[in-house]
Amino acid sequence: MSTAITVFLRFADGGVGYLQNADVTAGSAGEEIKTSAATNLLNQVADVSGGQAFNNRVLTHASASVSTQNATTGSPIWIALKDAQGKVIIPIEGGGATLGSMVPVYKPIRLTTGMTFSGAWQAAADSGTLIASLIVCSPQKCDYFFGTGVETAAVELVNASGSSIGQSMQGATSAVMYGYYAGNPGINNQGAGVNALWVTDAQGQAKAFIPPNGGGTYETSSLPGKVTYPVSFSQNDPAFCGTDT
Repeated sequence: MSTAITVFLRFADGGVGYLQNADVTAGSAGEEIKTSAATNLLNQVADVSGGQAFNNRVLTHASASVSTQNATTGSPIWIALKDAQGKVIIPIEGGGATLGSMVPVYKPIRLTTGMTFSGAWQAAADSGTLIASLIVCSPQKCDYFFGTGVETAAVELVNASGSSIGQSMQGATSAVMYGYYAGNPGINNQGAGVNALWVTDAQGQAKAFIPPNGGGTYETSSLPGKVTYPVSFSQNDPAFCGTDT
């Protein structure tokens, strides 16, 4: 039973694009999502990286969906456009298999060869030990942070290089943050955890709460799971997940 991640693109010239990886391995590492001809249903060259396929076109809108064959468990951890060095340029908002609308991306991006679309997923479940993820965008940079939950414990979220949110985003101020946690009953169903992902200062005082999207095909790219108030990051700021399901 495989799980696909699909990305829909819309460009400033009015054109659209379709990408799909039909069998992405579960877990936070993620895999590239390339163009798809959808079994020859679309007049589009398949298996080309997004930056190469749509070189020099300006991406203005996008969305993503995660779909598990014969099940409703596929749930995103993160989906993003990356540069040639693997750094996050912008996140792609998305959810489960029923998501269809394309929303404006964090900022319009002119695609170039070397840019790639990638995504990661896990199976939604009634569990306090799933992977939580937090995606942060600022005018300076975007990055994503994740960690595997432990019941009623604070687990720090770090990026793919192992850096904390403060180390990665030092000196930046967030414009938008997105949270994901694939727990079907929520991140804090039993009440002994925290009902959101959160960011603190070096002294442990909370600076931001980000309520995550839940698991399953009912997810959308609207609230909850997205906050737009500004948060300034210092080097020693951490971000956490504390589950109880």
